[in-house]
Amino acid sequence: MTYGQYAPPKKPKTWLWITLALVFVLIAGGVAFAGFVTPGFFKSKADTSSRATPEQLSQSFVNGVSEGRVSRLWCAIRSKRSYAFEQLMGASGGAQLSTPAHQRAAQEYSAAFTSSAQTVGIAMIPAEGGWCVRDAKVGGEPEPLPGVETRPSPRPDVKTGEEAGTEFVDAINARDIPAALAVLCGEVPDTTREGVQQIIHGEARYTVDKADVLTTAEQTILHLSGLVDGVQAPGRVETEDGAEGGPCVASFSPDSD
Repeated sequence: MTYGQYAPPKKPKTWLWITLALVFVLIAGGVAFAGFVTPGFFKSKADTSSRATPEQLSQSFVNGVSEGRVSRLWCAIRSKRSYAFEQLMGASGGAQLSTPAHQRAAQEYSAAFTSSAQTVGIAMIPAEGGWCVRDAKVGGEPEPLPGVETRPSPRPDVKTGEEAGTEFVDAINARDIPAALAVLCGEVPDTTREGVQQIIHGEARYTVDKADVLTTAEQTILHLSGLVDGVQAPGRVETEDGAEGGPCVASFSPDSD
């Protein structure tokens, strides 16, 4: 540059930096909104699978209710009413643990949570790989089982179909799974054995109203009345009186006659 030549002054870069800062803030805000609000990829996922302890299982179940993911937490055989609860849960607006896991019986824990302004109690028992939920009851905690053994007891010495049916009803009322299975005939389908356990996992109590002894058919039919999970319901037990090893229960209808 020679003397006398004019050099224009350099333009300040202040506005450039301000513009870049504003763009950065807008981008960061958008990422934060998408990450924490929707779709929420920055949020940590609630644990819905841990069940090594009753405490873990109860929290996983509550988290699963909020997210509609509890299928892996149920026991293989569970109460009949738990299926109705699962449908109700689909309309839930979330859940919050209200009563932590606590022991109710030798091998059973309970817990409670609130969902859609309702209290729901769950009962938990040991299972392969940890614990599982065997029952869910709206309005309070389920009554504990006297035991979780599922192997049948020795066959009782009964002489008539009416005796076999009465032994079976008494076992249902006592919620004694081994005693109930012990009176079933050996050839009954697995669905019948599982159905008996489903009823016991809930809360049922029956009274024998009358017994029809069909001598020619070697069969006895017991007509029942009772409560199944708080709902009035009839019931029906049919026995095979000429079975090898003595009279036994061939079929059980828990809510129809």
